[in-house]
Amino acid sequence: MPNVANCKKCGALFIQSSKRDICDKCFEQQNKMVSDINSFVEMYPKETISREEVLEKFNLPKAEFESLLAAGKFVRVAKKITIVCTKCGKVVPIANATNSLCNDCTRKLQNEI
Repeated sequence: MPNVANCKKCGALFIQSSKRDICDKCFEQQNKMVSDINSFVEMYPKETISREEVLEKFNLPKAEFESLLAAGKFVRVAKKITIVCTKCGKVVPIANATNSLCNDCTRKLQNEI
């Protein structure tokens, strides 16, 4: 039997027939936004764009972006969106980073443990 749940985005009640925690309307809006972001980044005239520019352009909270990234929604453009490593300050594509660390700093950190 399906569960009734509140949508994590809009608070509306919906029948939760899958593992999604958002309603169908918010899910459709999210998919459109992901598509719009992917298209925008692909068409961006420069070689790279910072994550912060994407967040600002689409008025997207960092936590939501990170969640979508972890879900594999930005695989097409992950080499074009960049972050600044919080440890060494190097600018790297999100495809070459874990959370806010570049792969080099992540490896160094793992070796220290």
